[in-house]
Amino acid sequence: MKRANHFDTIADVFNRIWYFSDDYKDFIISHIHTDLALCSNDILADIGGGTGSFTSRLADEAHLLRAYCIEPSSAMCDEAAKLSNVTAVCSDAYTFLASQVPFTKMLFKEVIHHINDRENFWKSAYKSLPDNGKILIITRPQNIAFPFFEAAKIEFSRNQPSQEVLETQLRHGGFFITSHQRSHTFTLAKKDWYTMLRHRFMSDLGVFNDQEIEEGIVEIEQKHPGETIDILDNLIFITATKQL
Repeated sequence: MKRANHFDTIADVFNRIWYFSDDYKDFIISHIHTDLALCSNDILADIGGGTGSFTSRLADEAHLLRAYCIEPSSAMCDEAAKLSNVTAVCSDAYTFLASQVPFTKMLFKEVIHHINDRENFWKSAYKSLPDNGKILIITRPQNIAFPFFEAAKIEFSRNQPSQEVLETQLRHGGFFITSHQRSHTFTLAKKDWYTMLRHRFMSDLGVFNDQEIEEGIVEIEQKHPGETIDILDNLIFITATKQL
């Protein structure tokens, strides 16, 4: 995973700006529970877990044996370390895997595009997982439905591996694959959406300077009049299970 230095600058406000709705969080969490089949005997490795907010909630609700938040941004990891039910590890995915820390389930929530050489990574992960261990990837189609400006949509598509590529790589790594496409729609005040864009809440926005972000907001404003904006989030959930 590439070191997410951009997130060092927004770690203290990340939970506030990367916020859609309680219903949205419930939607994501419920499907993680189901797809990973989390139980009290599990050790979860949340790769790129950021400030650990999702890691902590999963640990609490599933009564996990242990929950690791693996995060390469030191500032984000410092925020996760404040959580009493999370073990924060400032590390990239490869370094964590090489440490041979045991885990039974692994989560990649919206970070899979940061993992290089995924073919070899999946082979190593397969060896590290116990029988019936699982990996869950939560990602998006290359054509994102978010109300981004056009250049941001292009940048997202350029960085995002396709569902077909991810599934093929996982199968080559030895995993049995199941996939689901799920959608959630919510409404935000446009000022809140624009705040998220200005803070570059997704790494794909990090390539744009302040002027380009403001020009992009003007572009969005022309297409979406009014005080609120409807946001459709199309998500892909890919579950990989180790079956001997």
